[in-house]
Amino acid sequence: MAVMITGGTGFVGLNVAEALLARGDDVVVVARDRVPVAARTVFSRLPGRMTEVQLDIRDEAALLTLMRQTGTTQLLPFAAITSGASREAEGPEAVIEVNLLGFIGQLRAARDAGVSRIIAPASGAVYGESFYDHALLDEVSTPCRPTGIYGVTKYAVDRTAQRLAALWGLDVVVARISSVFGPWEHDTGLRDLLTPYWGLARAAVAGEEAVLPAVLPDYAWIYARDIASGLLHLLDLTDPAERVFNVCSGEGWGTALTGFADRLTQDFPEFRWRQSDDLAEVTVRLTESRPRGRMDIARIKATGWSPAFGPVAAHEDYAAWLRSHPKAL
Repeated sequence: MAVMITGGTGFVGLNVAEALLARGDDVVVVARDRVPVAARTVFSRLPGRMTEVQLDIRDEAALLTLMRQTGTTQLLPFAAITSGASREAEGPEAVIEVNLLGFIGQLRAARDAGVSRIIAPASGAVYGESFYDHALLDEVSTPCRPTGIYGVTKYAVDRTAQRLAALWGLDVVVARISSVFGPWEHDTGLRDLLTPYWGLARAAVAGEEAVLPAVLPDYAWIYARDIASGLLHLLDLTDPAERVFNVCSGEGWGTALTGFADRLTQDFPEFRWRQSDDLAEVTVRLTESRPRGRMDIARIKATGWSPAFGPVAAHEDYAAWLRSHPKAL
């Protein structure tokens, strides 16, 4: 029995792999590149066993063979391109091919391999414009109005997963994942906008100055360790009554970013930061400039999961991790 994570060398994939290995699972990490050296070193000390395979997830036949060889029983098909406007303008076909068509191929391989549980990776991006006219966004009543092609593909994944689960007899749970920050975030070339937390962390480790915008909109982040625990909870959940879940902090804590900057100055004395209303000076880009509503987590909380990290605890944990893994960025 093994858990397969495609796109497993990405930010969320590494956090999920670490959590699975920590509890002793066999994990198959599938990606186009290798697990970063820092992560491989940490993972080797954990009780679980990791198998690394470099494979294009669009090669459905090879993926099916691998699932059968490794005895894959659970799948997190997380390989995706998190695209920004420039990439979407220049090559929208690639985003659709990987995020949606590649996902369908993975579902078909999982069906043929007899995989028992699949966590379909949707995103808060499915809500799109609803973030700006809804204070609280839930899985039932809030309209999905994605804007970018990334959000469109994630909504397509959301709906396609549910439809093919019904047609193919698959056990699929859809996770609408909020904006994540924390350990193992790094530039894979497939995420066009890294988080401002990563920007501050990189500047701190390098001993540089970081300049934030003068105005920080409210924003519902979730810490990487919480997203991993939430996804493992859904992976293990027995016969859930619902099949679509928001997975996020449920809190608005965008302005807490300055607290993280302050926290970093304690461990990295050469690091300095400030805010500026001159956008030409800003060095740490935000993922959002407008205040947004919060994703409701009442549904997943009703199944027994809640996030463990608020802003202060998350900042403390991330700072400690950066001290131990300064080269992992």
